[in-house]
Amino acid sequence: MSAVVMGWNPVTAFGAGPGRTDYRAAALTVYRTGLFGTRWRVSRGQQLDPGTDVWLFAQGQHGRGLLGHGVVAAAPQPGPALPARLGLLAGIVFDLLLPPGEALPAEELEIRVPEVNWNAVRSTGTGVPGTAEGALRAAWTAFLHTSPAPEYDLGVADPTVPLPGSLPQDSLRHVAVSRYEYDADALRQCVAFHGLRCAACGLSMEQIYGPAGAAFIQVHHIVPPAAIGPDYTLDPVADLVPLCPNCHAMAHRGAPDAFTPAELRRMLAEAAGPLPSANSISGSVFTAEEAGAHDDAARLKNMQQDRDTQ
Repeated sequence: MSAVVMGWNPVTAFGAGPGRTDYRAAALTVYRTGLFGTRWRVSRGQQLDPGTDVWLFAQGQHGRGLLGHGVVAAAPQPGPALPARLGLLAGIVFDLLLPPGEALPAEELEIRVPEVNWNAVRSTGTGVPGTAEGALRAAWTAFLHTSPAPEYDLGVADPTVPLPGSLPQDSLRHVAVSRYEYDADALRQCVAFHGLRCAACGLSMEQIYGPAGAAFIQVHHIVPPAAIGPDYTLDPVADLVPLCPNCHAMAHRGAPDAFTPAELRRMLAEAAGPLPSANSISGSVFTAEEAGAHDDAARLKNMQQDRDTQ
């Protein structure tokens, strides 16, 4: 299945196994870091491949509705905290958990996504029919855009980052964005210690672009999502590294965890292709001869079009 709804009763702990915690603590972790990893009990034999969309549905008498979104990061497997006869534990990374009481109401879901039986969502997971996924995403996205808590929208920090759950996983390069990567104070502390060169390729933006690139670098959060718990505290020196935009984008292509700087350096060494020239895109700046040839080709094309119309 490509999407599943997990039912959760707010009177119980959030998650299962070692990742079990209080929901408010989990939601706070997502608010602070952008991600929260935990284990979730599922039925034996249930097929949940990494990359499967996960929707969190709050059950109970009050506040029933869609409360969060995540993705399966680790397929179901036995866990020491759960007897095998009771099921398996799947690794789930949540990228959005709304405050308690601010869920997309079940009554609206019943109208907009009737293919899902919202009165019978199982805690171990209820599959979302493929024909209903589009309507579910549309309802969720519209609700988030009108949510009274816009700070949960990563688009506030980076408008190129889609709202969690707004696009299907197979249309996205999975980007485990950490809010720490947008923290100005954390960036300054990281750069003060590590400097402005990329920790993977060694690129200096100022060396390449001149004054316009001075003091510019991105930072990458190297702590895997599964290691981020409610008590996690950022160490800007140990947990962040400077990366150029190219290496940063490549780092986030790793799944389920981002590539480390060491892995990026190994990839660069193994590729070992020719270095780009000063003008790496052939013809991007015309020489006088190229400009003349371009004009000659344009004249010949116009002459041929004139003959064809006669």
